[in-house]
Amino acid sequence: MPIDFLPVRENALSPVISAATVKPYHKRLYALLEAERVHEMVSSAAYEMEREVPGEILAVADRIWFGKKRPFQTAREAWRHLEDELERWEKELEAERSDLARSILGIGPGDIITSQSRGRLLRLSVIGTSLYASDGHVTFVVQGIRFRKDGTLGKLHETLTLSFKDEGKRRENSQR
Repeated sequence: MPIDFLPVRENALSPVISAATVKPYHKRLYALLEAERVHEMVSSAAYEMEREVPGEILAVADRIWFGKKRPFQTAREAWRHLEDELERWEKELEAERSDLARSILGIGPGDIITSQSRGRLLRLSVIGTSLYASDGHVTFVVQGIRFRKDGTLGKLHETLTLSFKDEGKRRENSQR
């Protein structure tokens, strides 16, 4: 089937996302937030540890103190492996952010959305989504190619941000 005949979904998005829209995804959102916190903690520890002692000092110490065993070199290689794992983890987290944003917003690449942005109507062909969460607040990011005023797809890339603030979470925190 030619691509021109595929159905195009067009959605109108509100700049503010409702609690009812986010509620079915609350546990998944919370799990993502916890995974990001763990990633941040491990990343910070790994990069701080790497900066502590320069590689040249470790190489000399290895050679003089330990001979052929080279425990510092082994540790340095383990940190490099950990860096590779952290990069992989970051890619997985970004994929989960994108997938979760698509699920919550009900849009995906190729969909056409309309929304208000900076006081004007914005119409985009979606090319990507993501979200950034903190306790009680989620910012959705939708990237797309903007339509021209005549209705044809343009060349300009635009980013649309939508937000959700959990008022129940705010009240809960203020009562403590």
